Amino acid sequence: MTTPLLLTCPVGLEDLVRGDLRDRHDVHSTLVSLGTIRCESPVSRDRLPAMVDRVAVPLGVPDNDLSPAQVTAVLREIDWRSYGLEDEVPFRVHLPGESSRARRDELTQAVSAALGWRNDPSHWSVNLDVSEEAMTAGTIRAELGPWAWAARFGLFERLPATTPGPVAAGLLRLAKLQDGQTLLDVCGGVGTVPVLDGLLRAGRSITVDNDTASVAAAGRNVVSHDLAGRVEVLDADASDLPLAAGTVDRVVSDLPFGKRIGSNEQNRTLYPAILREVERVLTADGRCVLLSDDKRVFAESVAKARGLKIAGERVIRYNGVTPTAYIVRRSRRQKKRGR
Repeated sequence: MTTPLLLTCPVGLEDLVRGDLRDRHDVHSTLVSLGTIRCESPVSRDRLPAMVDRVAVPLGVPDNDLSPAQVTAVLREIDWRSYGLEDEVPFRVHLPGESSRARRDELTQAVSAALGWRNDPSHWSVNLDVSEEAMTAGTIRAELGPWAWAARFGLFERLPATTPGPVAAGLLRLAKLQDGQTLLDVCGGVGTVPVLDGLLRAGRSITVDNDTASVAAAGRNVVSHDLAGRVEVLDADASDLPLAAGTVDRVVSDLPFGKRIGSNEQNRTLYPAILREVERVLTADGRCVLLSDDKRVFAESVAKARGLKIAGERVIRYNGVTPTAYIVRRSRRQKKRGR
């Protein structure tokens, strides 16, 4: 039988995920907890919103009975081929703690014997999460490796503080991009936002950074995702963009917070300089989605920009940080300025 799916996404994006599932694919869902959504109707792998990080099958073991006999009985009832999994599925059992080793080993052996699956903790396709955290969240689950974000969109070369893929997808979703429009990431880093944009739609995407390692990694990410010629990598300063005025439809960027990258004091100079250039290159009806956890400095910088205004805010939680995605638009008619 095909069972419902549990989807995880960054906290703060749940309504966007559920809305896209409903409006685009007629998939109904419920919010289980912060960052966790349960699909009540079938959804295929290729229809998952890019904001979805992990996907799991809820096992629904009665009374959270973790006996090997009960767990294997539930696993046998699931049509794993409907999730693209064939015989001898590589799997692991997630039950952390040295005190749980005996139970973990017993369950691993039982699953291998009952289903013919292969224990492979390093290269698993199914992660049987029977941890206390899973039970607290509502149910133990079988996480599907081939349905995870990296399996759907490919591996990205990363550096410290790189924007997670599902977060980048949320920022792009808020930007409301259309085919044919030009996207710019003024603090592009390894190019996650523009590369993902290139995978999701037709249009010009540009990543800008002046860090040598980031620019090189961005170039490799473009090539590894077969986007050469569609995503441009520019080694440039965000405060002095090599772009003509009024040529960018959307600016989507994860700005330095001053925690892992940069500093709050540097942001007092950096943010106004970036916003001046954003205002210059943005089209008259352009839209920006800028992520920052340096909330006060960002708000003050926008207020001083005069030609821009904050049109909306959304707090997103991931990896222990809670930055705000600011939707920024023009506050007045664009003046003609050239370069």
